[in-house]
Amino acid sequence: MYTYVWKKLAFSKTQLLPLIFIPKEDKELKLLVNLVKEGKLKTMFDSKYPLSKAQDAWAKSLDGHATGKIIVEI
Repeated sequence: MYTYVWKKLAFSKTQLLPLIFIPKEDKELKLLVNLVKEGKLKTMFDSKYPLSKAQDAWAKSLDGHATGKIIVEI
């Protein structure tokens, strides 16, 4: 089921999706890796913060100006 929904949503050229996908099986992770290698799946990162600056990362996410995912490194 995940694969069907994933293909329907991820290959749209006109839609950006806020998506968090945690593979439960090795084959799903391999699918994601292959999509990235083929250039069919691209991730957009806005910025990266250390854990000590998590409050700044949260504030940025709330202001609505992020152009991709905000990463907090642990």
